[in-house]
Amino acid sequence: MSRSGDNAAKRSRVTEAVYERLLSKILEQELAPGTMVSELSLARQLGVSRTPVHRAIRELIADGLIVERGRRRPVIATFSGEGVTDLFEMRKLLEGEAAYRAATRIDRPALTKLRAMASQIRRSLRRPGLLDRWTAFDESFHQKIAQCAGSARLQADIARYRLIHRGLNRTLFTQELVPQALSEHEAILDALERRDATRARNAMIRHIAEWAAFYASSLR
Repeated sequence: MSRSGDNAAKRSRVTEAVYERLLSKILEQELAPGTMVSELSLARQLGVSRTPVHRAIRELIADGLIVERGRRRPVIATFSGEGVTDLFEMRKLLEGEAAYRAATRIDRPALTKLRAMASQIRRSLRRPGLLDRWTAFDESFHQKIAQCAGSARLQADIARYRLIHRGLNRTLFTQELVPQALSEHEAILDALERRDATRARNAMIRHIAEWAAFYASSLR
């Protein structure tokens, strides 16, 4: 990758990190509904320049978590269980389609790697550091399926909604929930290994619906 490519990737990672931090502050009500958002103040708090803060705020506006009031001042919106349900409905559409497409496109080495990662999580449910291992697996799993769907636009849209999911996980997900989530991932993986596109889509939709209900209930 060129130096310009490296710099662009680094800027993207910083923006994602700022997005997740701001989302966590919103979910934890550290930034309460109605609070006016100051780019300069947030940049100082987070130890970054204003540019990634500005980009993260624009993404949060696009996702409906920040709204613009008079003179385009960004203000924290009310984030409810109903809002989570709407966001996860989009995830079901996008990731259900990705799983359907990936079932006939994903290669055997990728399937083998995902199965090995799932098995490693299964064997280490009682070991320290489970949440970190789970987060890495969950991200790799959904990212690989999106990548194998064969659509750059679909992959990019999934990545955007995954940012919100990671923020919810960071705030509300606990290690006691890993076994259930792992079983759902294994069901999706079973369908992918059998090249059963319809089953893969349905398993993905069921998986996302389970966590939509959990997060919506938690926020209510």
